[in-house]
Amino acid sequence: MNAKKIIKLNFIIWLIVFIAILVGSAYFNYMLSLEVPNMVEYKRISSNGITFQELNKVKEKCSNLNFTGYAENTCNVKNKYEVIPNKDIKTKVVLTDENFFQLYPYKLIDGGKLDYLSVKNGNRVAVISDNLANALYKTTKIVGDIIIINDEKYKIIGVYKTNKSFTYSMSDDGYERIMIPYSSYRVSDKKESLSVDVFTIRDTVQNNASKINNKLIEVVGSKLSLYSMLNYTISKKISFQYTLIMCFLVGSCGIIYFIKLLIKYIKEFNQLIKDNLKNKYFWCLVKENTKEILINIGKITICLVCIVLIFKLIKFNIVIQDSYLPADNIFDFEFYRKAIVKNVQLVNAKENGFSNIYNRYLTNITGIEKIALVEEILAFIFALINGVALIKSKYSYSVKYNFNLLKNDTVKKFIGM
Repeated sequence: MNAKKIIKLNFIIWLIVFIAILVGSAYFNYMLSLEVPNMVEYKRISSNGITFQELNKVKEKCSNLNFTGYAENTCNVKNKYEVIPNKDIKTKVVLTDENFFQLYPYKLIDGGKLDYLSVKNGNRVAVISDNLANALYKTTKIVGDIIIINDEKYKIIGVYKTNKSFTYSMSDDGYERIMIPYSSYRVSDKKESLSVDVFTIRDTVQNNASKINNKLIEVVGSKLSLYSMLNYTISKKISFQYTLIMCFLVGSCGIIYFIKLLIKYIKEFNQLIKDNLKNKYFWCLVKENTKEILINIGKITICLVCIVLIFKLIKFNIVIQDSYLPADNIFDFEFYRKAIVKNVQLVNAKENGFSNIYNRYLTNITGIEKIALVEEILAFIFALINGVALIKSKYSYSVKYNFNLLKNDTVKKFIGM
């Protein structure tokens, strides 16, 4: 195999690798947009927190917000025959309200959701996963059956489908979750009040994270400091940026290429005009070289259109978390240093708040996107190097071929003489 074929093979391989990684990255972004809704979560970072009664008062005062909250506890479960599931099945009870399924994307495969009356009356009803349903009853058609949670009987009103995708499963903690009304749950110590682990608000254009936070500060006051806020809308945009950065780099190379072509065609057009204006008037030049002039104008126009089109496709707004943005001076490097140190300290102290599958899923996808960006850049560089080498080898071959033709013609003429 000669050098030219090796270069061509390398170019094809690296181009395929680059496209494959880019498509994979776009797929993960798509899955993230499906699996994680646009919402703001407040996660408990203290042993204390807001009670469900206090949360209800907040919901009344903030009636324009789509609101829910929940708390989790490990539990023991049995079916109506008092048969416990396999040892591999671990369970947690999720104490929540009727809005839970509006904000979190659980897909029901049978039955219904928790409703307002069930929560208000403290009805012992439960929505369980298909995995737990199969473990308890060997079927998912169990709406109306009984599940015993910590020796209390609950009626099963719905079954949701477990998300079994690889990345989602890697973000899970292995527990099967049972959703019940918070008002139906008995606390072992009557003096103890249930604290909300997470309360969640939908992030919309009308009620964005900033407006939500300001409203909650007015209503909740100092108790809001017991929770850490996570804005999923912004976090998802930051994760999406890694693919957009790669598209921007590729598009920039395309723009540079078309600018070089544009300069070349402008020079050729300019030379054409100069050469003909020496002997002819302008209108005479246009009449005699109409075709060439139109071709040159067409080439220049196509280059300009491509540059504008690529720029419009690759431009995007950079999103940065507010905690990393100084209020006054963007060159305040001491602010950036302190912000980074503070974030690392929060992670070290485990004070980022109650962890659930959504923030872990977001973290995992963002990590994958970062790795993918590095791989995409490397694959693109190798493809570009081999592509340039391939073009040069073709050009050198063309020059060599034309030189040989010229040499042969010269020899023939010399012999003919």
